[in-house]
Amino acid sequence: FKKVGNHIIVLGCLRSFNEQNIANIAWSYATMGESHPKLFRKVANHITAQHNLDPFKPQALSNLAWSYATMGESHPKLFKKVANHITAQHNLDSFKPQDFSNTLWAYATIGESNPKLFKKIADAAVTKKNEFSSQQISNTLWAYATNGHIDEHLYQSLAPTAAEIVDKFNNQGASNVAWAYAVSNVPAPTLFGQNFIDCCMEKQDEFTQEQLSQLHQWSLWQQELNSNISLSSTLQEKCFEAFISQVFHPSALQDDVISHLSSIGLQPVEEKLLQTGYRLDAFMEVNGNKIGIEVDGPFHFLGRKPTGNTILKRRQITNLEGIQVVSVPYWEWDKLKRDSNEKQKYLRSLLCLN
Repeated sequence: FKKVGNHIIVLGCLRSFNEQNIANIAWSYATMGESHPKLFRKVANHITAQHNLDPFKPQALSNLAWSYATMGESHPKLFKKVANHITAQHNLDSFKPQDFSNTLWAYATIGESNPKLFKKIADAAVTKKNEFSSQQISNTLWAYATNGHIDEHLYQSLAPTAAEIVDKFNNQGASNVAWAYAVSNVPAPTLFGQNFIDCCMEKQDEFTQEQLSQLHQWSLWQQELNSNISLSSTLQEKCFEAFISQVFHPSALQDDVISHLSSIGLQPVEEKLLQTGYRLDAFMEVNGNKIGIEVDGPFHFLGRKPTGNTILKRRQITNLEGIQVVSVPYWEWDKLKRDSNEKQKYLRSLLCLN
């Protein structure tokens, strides 16, 4: 693989490769887990230089996106060009569910937000809802939730299909779907019934710590809905323990914010563990109100839009703990630079202490 990749990157151009060749090259390296950043950069530059992507078939486009995301090869111009091509299509009739799920998974995995693309695919996916496999449903809904792009019609449309094949979900698929619906806050009683509970019970020894954490958040969602559906007490406890065992490392940004909260006379409790299992960066009482401070760094957002994890945490803490969650976005704090007076002023305004 290294020798082939090295040969390709020294070629003056890739015009002798057709579109399927290009897609197959990227797919092969990604499938085998063979890293070759210079090759991926060469291929991406070749594609973005094309006048249009009309010669690429849907499968080739989805495989390209999947390959770059799988290898962690971020190339914003490539992802933008692919998205622009897809959204410009009159319809997506030639796309299969696998093309949809691979494309969406890729954009969510690599951290590319493109609302127009997600909307276009959602509308098309609804018309093919009965053609989706369990894995395709899982990857699709996970992608929308991860990017914080909630399309209620899509979630409602895929729920009956998912319910019919609930026994086909593997452990990752079951936890991803549960977590995705928790993020979306779109009730799906046809899906989350006894069959889903049985599915989880059968797989309880297969779930990873991350998957158990997802199921804990799904259980919290059931509390939000006042649902009578719940996992067994044993599995619930297992999920809770996995959720609170996640390791957190306070950032310099977080330390700075907490230091300035103290400097204005407040007494923030750092890394406050709540009954739900969530942790707040800082917790305090202000004028008799319970306030949670979340110091949100870059990984909490796609651009300036909160990710699904961020949305879910804020909502569940507010609904289940009765705590007002106040966010300190990194870009707002960064622009204050080292001016302590401005930072104190910012926090006073944010907490209505003026």
